[in-house]
Amino acid sequence: MYISLNGKILDSEAVHLSPWSQAFLYGYGLFETIKVANGRLYFLQEHIKRIQKGCDVLKLKFMYSKDIIENCCNGLIQKNRLKNGAIRMSYSRGVDENLLLISTRQNIYTEDSYNGGFKLCFAHIKRNPHSPIVYLKSNNYLENLLARKEAEDRGFNEAVFLNIYEKVCEGTISNIFFIKDNKIFTPAIDCGVLSGILRNKVIGIIGDLGLKLHIGEYEKNFMYDADEIFITNSLMDIMPVSRLENRKYDMKNNNVTRTLMKEIKKLYR
Repeated sequence: MYISLNGKILDSEAVHLSPWSQAFLYGYGLFETIKVANGRLYFLQEHIKRIQKGCDVLKLKFMYSKDIIENCCNGLIQKNRLKNGAIRMSYSRGVDENLLLISTRQNIYTEDSYNGGFKLCFAHIKRNPHSPIVYLKSNNYLENLLARKEAEDRGFNEAVFLNIYEKVCEGTISNIFFIKDNKIFTPAIDCGVLSGILRNKVIGIIGDLGLKLHIGEYEKNFMYDADEIFITNSLMDIMPVSRLENRKYDMKNNNVTRTLMKEIKKLYR
């Protein structure tokens, strides 16, 4: 397996990072997960813009151009013979220099995942919309990992955060949309939501189709009573939801979700 460190493609076994780096000690950094389909990168520019914006917040000077990053990513795709999967790009504070670490992995989502849908539960951990960290894709990801592990231990695929005001936010690895009476709803960013790349793509498609979209604050009972729910991220695209806590959803009658799934696929042609 090969990775890229600060612009150089290396055998992963030959790479050593200092235990004194703030990336290791404090999770001081950001990451992006970029989809690879048929050997091609998608939405790289959007991912780079988001990590650059995050670097401004964290006072990290971003040193790499889009061309350098794209060359590194494409080099790794070839070296690791990756056809369908993901590029993980992490930019962190090291000791003497910042660290740009790029690696690859396979796509874990299968046709069975989409046919069966995801099962969601609500997390016990609450989001604080006043914290700047919730709006960043930060390497300090422990809160998300703990909430998701708790969900998996209960037999669910994903956990949904509420904020300290009991408003729906997002999943541990996803943004959330729900449909009621053919109207689509999604939580506003200032609820404590990461501005997802696929979230923005879906919002654009909803507008192009002339569907009704409402972005605002919603309590969990409103989401619970939805006709359809789906979640999004850059690797899964749109994942239908078959269950929220003990409420089941009809996977044969989620027409809005299926329509949007078909439209998203057109972006990869």
